[in-house]
Amino acid sequence: MKKVVFGILGGVGIVILIALARTFMAAGPAEPMGSPQASAAAQPYLANSPSAGEVAAHLSQAVRFKTISFQNPAEADPAPFIGFRAWLEATYPAFVQKATREIVGGHSLLYSWPGRNAALPPVLLMAHQDVVPIAPGTEDLWEHAPFSGEIADGFVWGRGTIDDKGSLVTLLEAANHLAASGFVPERTLMFALGHDEEIGGGQGSARIAALLAERGVRLAWVVDEGGIVAQGLVPGVEGPVALIGIAEKGYVSLTLTTQAKGGHSSMPPKETAIGQLAAAIDALVHTPFESQLDGPTGQMLDALTPAMSFGGRLALANRWLFGPFVSRGLEGSPTTAAQLHTTIAPTLLEAGVKENVLPTQASATVNFRVHPRDTIADVVAHTEAAVAPFGVAVTVTNPGREASPVSSTAAESFQILADTVRTAFEGTVVAPNLVVGGTDSRHFTDIADNIYRFMPIRLGPEDTARFHGTSERVSVQNVKEATDFYIQLLVRAGEPPAAP
Repeated sequence: MKKVVFGILGGVGIVILIALARTFMAAGPAEPMGSPQASAAAQPYLANSPSAGEVAAHLSQAVRFKTISFQNPAEADPAPFIGFRAWLEATYPAFVQKATREIVGGHSLLYSWPGRNAALPPVLLMAHQDVVPIAPGTEDLWEHAPFSGEIADGFVWGRGTIDDKGSLVTLLEAANHLAASGFVPERTLMFALGHDEEIGGGQGSARIAALLAERGVRLAWVVDEGGIVAQGLVPGVEGPVALIGIAEKGYVSLTLTTQAKGGHSSMPPKETAIGQLAAAIDALVHTPFESQLDGPTGQMLDALTPAMSFGGRLALANRWLFGPFVSRGLEGSPTTAAQLHTTIAPTLLEAGVKENVLPTQASATVNFRVHPRDTIADVVAHTEAAVAPFGVAVTVTNPGREASPVSSTAAESFQILADTVRTAFEGTVVAPNLVVGGTDSRHFTDIADNIYRFMPIRLGPEDTARFHGTSERVSVQNVKEATDFYIQLLVRAGEPPAAP
């Protein structure tokens, strides 16, 4: 018996020693310093880069153009897009002189800045002109009018300052500054400025991608919106974390439909169309997709581990032992839970014509954001199995889109982006992640080797509700940081690839 006890204790001791060893091995500097090469190459251009006030003033002007994307095409107003295009041409003359411009799909813009070596595949940088509408009835809740572009209290206020004119303006500030300073890229740099990203990008970026494909263009890599510089948003990490999206979820909606006998509501049968539908929805949401700490989420946890306190490092460095506890913790928040699995969200219900009449049909739309480990076919099969006992018909509401491929974090392109982030945002931890929404970059999957999703905008706990919400804003200091970030990124992106 003693031998058994000592054997068990010895085994536990070995497990503890392994866990502690892995924890201490994961300690130390969370991130390497920014690349000296990146800093040195861009330093001459950073010395006299645009001031915070200059960039803020330009962003303020950009916000005043009501470039709104509406779901109903009849509501679209082309005038703001035409005005915004003219404003871009007047505001960034050095860049416009160096780059050729093409108008695609009505209002989307493709600029190409030729490089010295036409044999090198281009790099594409993206942002979008359009913004979402202001929710009716919330106009008076804004601290400053949504399209005023007011500069107050250290911020530029207005719709689009975060999504995505903040990126668009600072990107073009950087490009214009470099062009005026005599910079010539070795490889061609392309700039895609979509006009309908907020409604799927079908007329804008999708057509730009198709145009490039027709020309036989193969992109070295792409940078679009997606990740952010998160401040106070990553539990267990005190400093800022730059989340670089290396993949994005897919999207599909399914319609669940039930049939039943109608009649008077005073004599309801045991089973009604609404009752069966409600039971089916309840069964579906309580049959979640499997959660795993793999793929982009696993890579994110690996990157965050060194920056964690001891307890966090212990858990993340030993997911072979504490994986279920880590998963349970992440599942506690909708934001982090979405990183682990395909999500299920009932969003629309339709049934009945009168309060005292039993409907003969009830339907619900359920939206799924598809994890890269799943496919749309998996979603359909999962749903059909979950609702099978309730006599519910399942149909695909829209064609949807599969999850994107996962881009490499070992590629030189990711290292360039990560080094630039570390240099421009000192003390920031860089972590790959999975973007749970959709971006225009997905249209370029077939013609790009790697796609990364990151915008150099700082967001804290008080800012997340401003995204597509009320009182959207970005700090004046942040737009200066973002401009300097893009200056360094464009310099590095324009260089030839490193020798193997």
